[in-house]
Amino acid sequence: MDEPIRPDGTDVWMAAGVLSDRPSGAIGPRPDGGGRGPGAELLRKVYLEITTECNMSCGMCIRHGWEDPPATMSTLTFESLVGQLRRIPTVSVVNFSGFGEPTAHPGFLDFLSAIKQAGLRAELVTNGVALVPGFLEKLLELELDKLVVSMDGANPTGDGTFHGDVVRQVQANLQRLHQMKIFGRLRHPEVGIQFVVSQRNVDELPELRRLAWRLGFSSIVVSNLVPYRPELASEVLYQQWTTARRDGRPSVWNVTVDLPRLDPRSEARQALEKLCNVATRIRVGGHDVAGGAMHCRFVDEGCVAITPDGSVSPCLALMHNYTYYFRQEPRRVLACCFGNIHNRPLAEIWQSRSYRAFRQRVRDFAFSPCIDCGGCDLRQTNEEDCFGNPFPCCGECLWAAGLVQCP
Repeated sequence: MDEPIRPDGTDVWMAAGVLSDRPSGAIGPRPDGGGRGPGAELLRKVYLEITTECNMSCGMCIRHGWEDPPATMSTLTFESLVGQLRRIPTVSVVNFSGFGEPTAHPGFLDFLSAIKQAGLRAELVTNGVALVPGFLEKLLELELDKLVVSMDGANPTGDGTFHGDVVRQVQANLQRLHQMKIFGRLRHPEVGIQFVVSQRNVDELPELRRLAWRLGFSSIVVSNLVPYRPELASEVLYQQWTTARRDGRPSVWNVTVDLPRLDPRSEARQALEKLCNVATRIRVGGHDVAGGAMHCRFVDEGCVAITPDGSVSPCLALMHNYTYYFRQEPRRVLACCFGNIHNRPLAEIWQSRSYRAFRQRVRDFAFSPCIDCGGCDLRQTNEEDCFGNPFPCCGECLWAAGLVQCP
């Protein structure tokens, strides 16, 4: 079987980059090459979801919008995966993340140990609650390479929407880790913060940055809030956001303004705000700062996402069935996988005809511009689009638009 698998088990044929009923010029390479350089087809990184369970219940969480039952990866599935990864020399990184809390899995430390023994770089994305002294000692002993902690503010909030209820506890945990690294003269793990930004917490970002010297983190990955509940739809900071043309050519509908470096405290700030409010494509020093072209980091960087049962999805966004809200309108995402490691080795799944065809389509980004339009009934799900693309369609992917970022 060589077709992507929908949640209902239906097989969907994907022709190798040839689609009918497509407007002229819809298919074509991205101006930056779209990841077509040497090694573009190599599998390099695995996002591994070992559980969908969590030790918190934040109001912004995808659990308020998904339809999947709880799942936890078995030791059998994990050991099978590790054995397969050992036979794929291009894979160098395993990122423990997904939409659950990895440390909630009772076998997490054993899984981490196995990944390190396999000679792979190990990364952990966590809410930081479990980073107590004994657990931190094990992370240092096992030589975790990178730790990313979700922290959506510098102060407790108490409203239950973000991680603010445990912010003091998590800060204490990070401070303790920083001290342990200093006393032990250790460089790893590299520590970063993941910050989900919205109207209610954007003002805390500068204060959080000031905590870096005390808590020991060297980077902050800022990602927009994805509203999985309708009452959060008005909290986002990207209502007027838009994308540039895929071919990179100027457009009278989306004029490009190429700016030099400007002092944000100067009179230029008001003019910039007006340009952003009408969704202008802005470049500073030749680099897009607003309105960049749609592209997929997961495909460009050779990534896969693996669910607790061993299903192989092309990205985090397609691992589960859920509903989110974009510009106040609901969109239902159906999960997509290209196989399961229990039925077929990961290397074969990666090289399958349908998966390669899908990756090519994503590199070309030959999908309808749903994220700029939003006026078609087809955008209500990712099953098909008005260019004739079959499932899964990525024209309204918040990740590809650069609105959502993953470590």
